[in-house]
Amino acid sequence: MIAYEELVALKIHFGEPGNTAFLRPELVKATTERIVNLGGLPFYTDCNTLYKGPRQNTRDHLAVARDHGYTKERAGAESLIPEENDQAVVEVNLKHFKKVLIGGAAARAGVILALTHFKGHDLTGFGGALKNVGMGLGTRLGKLRMHQDCENCAEAKTCRKNQTIESCWVGSPALVQEKMVEYAWGALLGKKAGYLNFIINVSPNCDCYPHNDPPIVPDIGVLASNDPVAIDQASVDLVNQAAKQDIFRKIYPEMDWNIQLNYAEKIGLGSRKYNLCEI
Repeated sequence: MIAYEELVALKIHFGEPGNTAFLRPELVKATTERIVNLGGLPFYTDCNTLYKGPRQNTRDHLAVARDHGYTKERAGAESLIPEENDQAVVEVNLKHFKKVLIGGAAARAGVILALTHFKGHDLTGFGGALKNVGMGLGTRLGKLRMHQDCENCAEAKTCRKNQTIESCWVGSPALVQEKMVEYAWGALLGKKAGYLNFIINVSPNCDCYPHNDPPIVPDIGVLASNDPVAIDQASVDLVNQAAKQDIFRKIYPEMDWNIQLNYAEKIGLGSRKYNLCEI
């Protein structure tokens, strides 16, 4: 899968300062070292956040990555976060977007490996591989477009023209999920890809918060797949089985997490059907 000296983008969420649920470098270092042994050139990457905070710009975001242990010494590879103008415009021609804006670091890689902390999310129900890749690899302007309902926004034309970056969180959960999936489709287009979902420290909300609540279920383990839809479906099933209920709908009753999986399957990103092989 990995060619000699091929760039491998390790898509990860470095965690907001104050959050302790994010993936620790010691959990992923062995995977990174395996890529190096295969001749690949791995690097950890993410894109800057839309909301204000220490991960909103590249300099401070990299400082957070280093503070959380994502250095070559502790994690087996360096971290690379692109500036906002370092992007690829990828043509997708889907329902919501004709083109998507993907961070340049991942766009230049031949392989994307999503290292995902599976958890709840207050806008998408849960955050898995699809969200890690789709929302995560969108530039700040891309994230803005995913969150906006431009068809019902009087400022949409001005925003597009001036590429305004502002916190405009007006998109419905269903709309944001579908747009996020289209960004995942664009980020993965033409790439070799793999997915690891870490179903541990399953916090009720995203690692973007500067704190985290206790896990909603005991640790379950790590799933691996080459299908982002199947791995997210299996992950949510395992969490709900452990909770003996649809725990994500209980926490976020207005969020239908099925939307992201249904739409991803519809546009050909993968299948909701899976075989779970325990190792």
